[in-house]
Amino acid sequence: MRRIFVKSRELVVPGTLLAQGPFKYGRGTFREGNRIYSTVVGLVEIRGDAIRVIPLEGPYMPEVGDNVLGKIVDVRFSAWAVDIGAPYEASLRVQDATEERIDLMKTDLRKIFDIGDIIYARIKGYNEINQIDLTTKGMPFRGGPLRGGQLVTITPSKVPRLIGKGGSMINLIKKLTNTRIIVGQNGWVWVSGKNEELEKLAIEAILKVNRESHTQGLTDRIKELLTTRLQELKEQGVIEEIPQIEEPKNGEGEGE
Repeated sequence: MRRIFVKSRELVVPGTLLAQGPFKYGRGTFREGNRIYSTVVGLVEIRGDAIRVIPLEGPYMPEVGDNVLGKIVDVRFSAWAVDIGAPYEASLRVQDATEERIDLMKTDLRKIFDIGDIIYARIKGYNEINQIDLTTKGMPFRGGPLRGGQLVTITPSKVPRLIGKGGSMINLIKKLTNTRIIVGQNGWVWVSGKNEELEKLAIEAILKVNRESHTQGLTDRIKELLTTRLQELKEQGVIEEIPQIEEPKNGEGEGE
């Protein structure tokens, strides 16, 4: 018998019965017989027939398929060491970074990625000995490093709230601040704008979502924050116009 006892994004504690039946169980859970329980304090995430619990606190715990932001911390003979905010370093091998055939004896890998570069990658593998393998193949920006901008970190479990239902929250921030924003499932967020003040405003909004993700009416408060600050910037001559956004349809916006 298949049955789910909790809702997606419900707060649970260790030992909470989540589901029974042939469900796939991910991080933050364990199976006993045909029942799946939580192992941590966190938020339930249900995707199809898979269930997991994202811890409310603590470092990011990798999962295959996650899209993450990372920082190159070392260049080795045939790979780069990458910090993704997890307890262990990740590795990006040459063959997972480029379609070109590289002669390792003649190529300086720092010309592809150097220490300090920020990359957008996907977790390709994660095993029992805590080896984390990344790939940038098929990722946006042709797998190159992200230039300029600023990097801000939030609690990984709050990433879904920052993105919002159907991308509503992050798109609200992007449109009103006219910035490019990339959100990694590891809680790292890259923000880039042509205007430094708008970049700072986007970051202010992101951090507010992180602090107040558990509260009601957050979308309205973020919109109010942005429009108030934008009006101030317009009066100061920093921007010429305040971007207009479409009002969400009934049932959209809040409750992401």
